[in-house]
Amino acid sequence: MNKEFIKKMLQAEILRYEAIKEILPEKAKTKIENMEKEFVCLMKDVALETISEHINKKEYSEKKETKKVKVDFL
Repeated sequence: MNKEFIKKMLQAEILRYEAIKEILPEKAKTKIENMEKEFVCLMKDVALETISEHINKKEYSEKKETKKVKVDFL
């Protein structure tokens, strides 16, 4: 797919979402905005945790050493 097409489709969806939020009652709009903020914080936490786990795995794998073992078969 074309990069510009995808960008414009995402912008269209964002505008549609904002338009729907505008016609909602104030109470519902406030709840949705609070949920959005919580979701963004959650996504940040998940991203940071995933990145730190990836870094830790990478460091751990670099520290691993392998040793040659001699096995005597009868």
